[in-house]
Amino acid sequence: MIAKRVILLLGIFFCLVACTPSGDVQDVFALLDLERPGLEEVKARCDKGQWEKASEALLEYYRNRQGIYIPGEESWEASDKDFLWADDALRHTFHVLEDTVWNYGKDINWEYWPVKDIEMRVQLHRQGWWTSLGKVYCTTGKEKYAREYVAEFRDWVKKNPYKPFGISQNGTVSSGALDVNSANECFAWRPLEIGIRLLRWVTQFDMFLDSRHFTPAFLMEFLRSYHENASVLMQSFSPAGNHLIHQSSGVIRAGICFPEFKDADSWIKAGVDNLNEEITRQSYPDGCHYELDPGYHIGFVESYDEAIQVAVRNGRKDLFPQECLDQLERMIYYYLDYCYPDGTHPCFSDARRRDDLPDKDLLEHFGIVTPAYKSSGHPDSGFYCFRNGWTDDSIIMPIKATERGMWHAQPDFGTFELWAYGKVLMPDAGAYTYSGDDEIERQRAYFKATARHNAITLDDRNYDNPQPKVLQWTPEGRVQRLTVEHQAYEGLTRRRTIEFVDEEYFVVTDVVNGPASGHLTLRNGLGAGSVEETAPGEYIYKDGDAGLRIKVSGPKGSEVSLDQDWFSEDMHQKSLRPVICLDVNRAPGCGEQRFVTVIEPLKF
Repeated sequence: MIAKRVILLLGIFFCLVACTPSGDVQDVFALLDLERPGLEEVKARCDKGQWEKASEALLEYYRNRQGIYIPGEESWEASDKDFLWADDALRHTFHVLEDTVWNYGKDINWEYWPVKDIEMRVQLHRQGWWTSLGKVYCTTGKEKYAREYVAEFRDWVKKNPYKPFGISQNGTVSSGALDVNSANECFAWRPLEIGIRLLRWVTQFDMFLDSRHFTPAFLMEFLRSYHENASVLMQSFSPAGNHLIHQSSGVIRAGICFPEFKDADSWIKAGVDNLNEEITRQSYPDGCHYELDPGYHIGFVESYDEAIQVAVRNGRKDLFPQECLDQLERMIYYYLDYCYPDGTHPCFSDARRRDDLPDKDLLEHFGIVTPAYKSSGHPDSGFYCFRNGWTDDSIIMPIKATERGMWHAQPDFGTFELWAYGKVLMPDAGAYTYSGDDEIERQRAYFKATARHNAITLDDRNYDNPQPKVLQWTPEGRVQRLTVEHQAYEGLTRRRTIEFVDEEYFVVTDVVNGPASGHLTLRNGLGAGSVEETAPGEYIYKDGDAGLRIKVSGPKGSEVSLDQDWFSEDMHQKSLRPVICLDVNRAPGCGEQRFVTVIEPLKF
């Protein structure tokens, strides 16, 4: 029995040490510039055909390599969430998203997909939980986490081989070109996922590098797969959009952190060229990202910063011109203008409620401090924000009065959120889901609809493409005022004025005019707290020690009622909330109709 166990252990050992065929090893070494300083021993072993010894020397080189900054190496202390994700991963229960957790089986099924939401399928191939495995390994030193990482990496590479899949990258998931019935490689090797893997695998590589399970053979497998990912991406960049930013940041990191590859310089050049061009293509002059989505805006900023920081900290500050850095700084201030004191942002468009406040290193890099002003407006793009301060007890109303925007935006002109006394008291509808099968698309359409927002609708139809006109913007004084107008529907113009009075309460006036007729509904959606009607058309809303007094009035014949509807602050998470509705029929030729909503934040 003991002899069998010894034989089994020896078999496992030799499999770990030398599971890569020598021919494959030679192919990996052919990818490297062995003339680089520090690789002398590796080259000498390769020249003699001593491939295993060359692999051992290369692993020793990486373990002792100096002068390469790896992003994230300052913060490898595991959090409670990391321990949860890592321990779940040992059982092949993967957190593909924050609140999406499925078990993928003892023999991992990388195509398991119980809910046909494309975002959940592609997120699996970004392997975010491997970073948690790495942090827990670095924190505890327990080899079971490194062993699991190596096993899962090998399993993923084996079961997800690259195959050209012929889907033009002019069509991504965002534009619906990736069908739910597409082959597995369409999800596993979508260029966005490749770019994110190139970003994450660098850090994961460094986390596990000193483990006894990170063998010379595994090093060869890792380098071969990493190079394959970068090479595939170089031939399949998305033509534009936020996907291209992550992809470009990925190849820059690949080239800078693995300069031993012969292709490293070409990767860096391709990524830098893309980023330097796209920062002006993908942002308005005022600094807003053109998706008109707070989540994608800060994601764009952080992806740029990842590229800039890894370049600067590895001695390549020359890669980014000053005009690029200046625009990035404008984009950071833009985000600060409408985010909340807890670091979260409004759930406009496809944004989710999360703390995406730029990290301190980024703010310090640009010398960014809390702005001296309070309210702010950005007419180029259409985001505005009334605020009376920058602390938890402040009153803050971000407003989205933009064009229709791209795929991630929603038909919600003039919608707003409201923060007061530490809480979001009037959240936007959110997105709930992205794209997928018919049921997922139905759910997406529901949350995206104009009728889910703090807006006024005609027959509950979605707004046509708005061409916003800013009629007045006064961000200072006793009465601060924003007046914007758009063609809501054919034959119906809508003008919304929001006044912030004494920095204490708001008066929202909607005026509609034009020949169109039908049924008008003004909605004011609250949070998940409780609401009480205190007088006809007047309500008190409470959420803990914060709340609102809301009074609505409309044209002759209008009726006020309290309804319920869904809102979403994270993927596949939704909650019911009270919605104050004001309804009135619009008869042909009735002329101008006016609706007034008074909103007073309260602290109980």
